[in-house]
Amino acid sequence: MDSNHDEFCLPNKIYDDVLKDILKHNLNKSTDNYELVFSAGSAKGDNYMGVIHRVQVIDKATGENKLNLIVKLPPQSLARRNEMSTSDLFRREADFYDNVYPMYKKFQEEKGIDVEKDGFHHIPYCYKTLIEEPYEGLYFEDLNASGFEMFDRLKEVTKEHVFLVMKSLAKMHAVFYSIKDQKRELIEPHTKIKDIFLTLSDRPNSPMTPWFDSLKKQALEVINKSQNKDMIQKIENLLENNFSELLKNCLDLEKTEPYAVLCHGDCWNNNVLFKYDKNRALKSLRLLDFQIMRYSSPCLDLMYYIFCCTTKSLRDKHYQDFLNVYYVELCDFIQRLGSDPNKLFPHEAFLKHLKQFGKFGFIMAMIVLPIFTSDASDIPDMDELAENFKKIGDSEQVDKDVFNFTTEKTFDRYAERMIGVCDDMYALGYI
Repeated sequence: MDSNHDEFCLPNKIYDDVLKDILKHNLNKSTDNYELVFSAGSAKGDNYMGVIHRVQVIDKATGENKLNLIVKLPPQSLARRNEMSTSDLFRREADFYDNVYPMYKKFQEEKGIDVEKDGFHHIPYCYKTLIEEPYEGLYFEDLNASGFEMFDRLKEVTKEHVFLVMKSLAKMHAVFYSIKDQKRELIEPHTKIKDIFLTLSDRPNSPMTPWFDSLKKQALEVINKSQNKDMIQKIENLLENNFSELLKNCLDLEKTEPYAVLCHGDCWNNNVLFKYDKNRALKSLRLLDFQIMRYSSPCLDLMYYIFCCTTKSLRDKHYQDFLNVYYVELCDFIQRLGSDPNKLFPHEAFLKHLKQFGKFGFIMAMIVLPIFTSDASDIPDMDELAENFKKIGDSEQVDKDVFNFTTEKTFDRYAERMIGVCDDMYALGYI
């Protein structure tokens, strides 16, 4: 087995040995018959919590591409590992592929669902997970080789993209609801997971508060230009709470239960791959990156995607359609799985959760829109950003504006999206 030993080779023999083992179990020939071609698996700005490698396995005799893999590894920077809670993130995602999805798949099959055809299956195949610190890792099929594409985060999604995401989230949530109803003991361990943002913010000398203060400053610079003084006052009142308080309010299980589910947690366009037919009509999607999986209201997944990944003009036309598509699909699949949607998540509860937790879309927009609207060249080096987090945690003097990487060139793009979110939050009564 040869490999082109360039800068993209896997950084440790442990990872190479796992790769060899995957080849041995999935290909019939000796690994010596194959050449490995390594390349970067993501562009700058596409992935923040890991380092992505793409691996092509080429048959030396025929030149045929026999296997295509994505290897997701933790950052090598110690500061980035510590500040981003890397080990927790990788263990959480490994838990999804090792335990949660197999449970979902088995339950659907027991209910007579053809999972690959009509069930919740919208994830990549995972060959192997590693959770031993500091050599965590995840080995996936490379969906790009199967025709799946990442949507350009600087372009506008269509209503068809959003409908497909809503249906996929609905099926995922429906499976959890149905297992919770019929085999509660299976999901019990997953109701205890602590939100990763709360883990970070509850640390001694956590940098999360100054980081969030920087994001608030950036958002208020835009919001204060609005003519809607009542909206400004409501947002200022909301932002009197610190990051941890805002998040805990959205994650309050006393308000959420009995309607909490295991949510994706980080559903935005870079964590969704779409596939199109020859006419560029949407066919299917795959959800990626379950590192921030959380137990909460299902509305948190919806609010994150809808308000952080769509424009105001699209929401003006289709916001209620997005919610309706989600809820109809949720109810239909819960019924097919043998439970009663009117018991598990009645429509009145859905509407109440939107009112109670809709502000989560605003909170996440403050956090992610500076990234989502920036050009790749303006996004900071993640190792350098982690070092700045560490300095803040160590009480060293750091200019908080290092967390503001919206440039003059992209500020209007950010401002339009941010004020659009605020206007909708106010109109909908979420803030």
